[in-house]
Amino acid sequence: MRQRLGVIVLLVTALLGAAAAAPVEAARPEGTLTVAVATFGNERWLPQLYVGAEDVVLKPMYENLLSRDPKTGELTPMLAERWKVMDGGRTWTFYLRKGVQFHGGRGEVTAEDVRFTFASIAKEGSANSLAPEFRLIKSMEIEDRYTITLRFEKPSVAFGNKVNQGLFASAAFIHPKRYIESAGEEGAERHPVATGPWKFVEHVRGDRIVYEAVENHWRATPHFKRLVFLKVPEPATRMAMLRAGSVDVIEIGGEYVEELKKVGVRTLVIPNVAWVYVILGGQWPTKATYDRTVPWALPDAERARKVRLALNLAVDKQTIMQRVLGGLGSAVGSWMTYPTDPWATATLMKPYPYDPAKAKALLADAGYPNGFEVTMNLTAWPGRGYLPDAGEAVATYWEKVGIKVKRRPVDRAVFSADFRARAYAGVALAYAAPVVGPEPWDILMRISHSKGAVQLFLEHPKLDEFLDRLATEPSYAERVRIMRDEMGPWLYEYIPAVAIGTAHNITGVGPKVGEWPLIPGHMGFHNWEYVTRAGRR
Repeated sequence: MRQRLGVIVLLVTALLGAAAAAPVEAARPEGTLTVAVATFGNERWLPQLYVGAEDVVLKPMYENLLSRDPKTGELTPMLAERWKVMDGGRTWTFYLRKGVQFHGGRGEVTAEDVRFTFASIAKEGSANSLAPEFRLIKSMEIEDRYTITLRFEKPSVAFGNKVNQGLFASAAFIHPKRYIESAGEEGAERHPVATGPWKFVEHVRGDRIVYEAVENHWRATPHFKRLVFLKVPEPATRMAMLRAGSVDVIEIGGEYVEELKKVGVRTLVIPNVAWVYVILGGQWPTKATYDRTVPWALPDAERARKVRLALNLAVDKQTIMQRVLGGLGSAVGSWMTYPTDPWATATLMKPYPYDPAKAKALLADAGYPNGFEVTMNLTAWPGRGYLPDAGEAVATYWEKVGIKVKRRPVDRAVFSADFRARAYAGVALAYAAPVVGPEPWDILMRISHSKGAVQLFLEHPKLDEFLDRLATEPSYAERVRIMRDEMGPWLYEYIPAVAIGTAHNITGVGPKVGEWPLIPGHMGFHNWEYVTRAGRR
């Protein structure tokens, strides 16, 4: 996806918007589609309260300004029927689609709702992972009821990815200003209102979320009458429920692929949707929560790097990819990079080898001949229910080189407070970074910049420098060069975490499910409104 900015003005025609907006003629919605997932995330509904990976359950009812074409990856209209980018990315103007209604007769979507949503995301104390990036907006000017212009001090070359329905965790869904102000935040949390093809019916915390189809929706009328999400943390239980017919869709890890095939369960696979690694918490030396005794974050940079390298060499990534992810992915060494990316050189993609003997030697050389103690959080994230198994596998490998690992199962909703507060120094956990933009710096800006809302990688002034350059560089070719020749080699040499590799997404579906047009690269469940009932189109 190339965003041609600078003096070029990007105009998406109203004709394209009208084509995208035309509702599909369909029979009335019937039946219930039931989905079992490992976690809901933090189960909050207002823009300043949800963190960013909740789109697994939020996306059915909410809509963004933009989406993306599933074939080309280019930006496409959604609530904004067209938009333009000026001044090298410093100015973005969005022209809203007229007549789009909030659920329950709560009024039409206007520019005031967009400004209210973005201000809510950006305000101090916001939990939304996009908050630091939305705080870069210098002004939001309402031109008329359906037009809003955003101005930035510096170019924001990838802002379209922040308001994009077709990318995982682009959590800038538009909310109704008047309804939230009249109902109050507590009331709006109990009964959220949005514009999507599914409307809210019920939320039982930690158990279920129920939606109902919106008939004659401007974009598409769902084929199913109800959409039910169930929280089922155990993968074996999800599989049993699918086989018994009590659920119709499950998220599952790749290690179950062959078992599903043996029992005749249909699976859907989307390649290269996430980058799996083990976070080494505590690499934020300028923060109050920094612990200088954490072995991989020592003030002595050379000793700390030896520990991080040892933690990598102790892990057999190829085996984890095969046994935990079912061979659905590639063990690679470069950070947030996929085999087909233009900045992916052979050197950067080479995995760190499995060498436990050298790992032990490095630990001894760093001052830990008898290893050290570490807590491994076993945490499932939305769309990534396999991560506790990946964390368990890494912990087992570490123990073989003398590291003492304490396992700590913890729900992602509980841990979300820790990664926002940078309160998990010395703690490791398996994580899979989703595709939130077409270039890897986009997610690093969100989860690794020193001014980021959350910390899921590392903080370092050199990385800040790379990210700040990339975020304001209008030339796609130059951004590719920086990632390939500068940032990529620096990260590879620094060894910020334990690299596992790129992962595919797998979904098990029952006999009730027909066609399901999923967007390549999108890790989370989405496009529920387009899922057909088997035997019907």
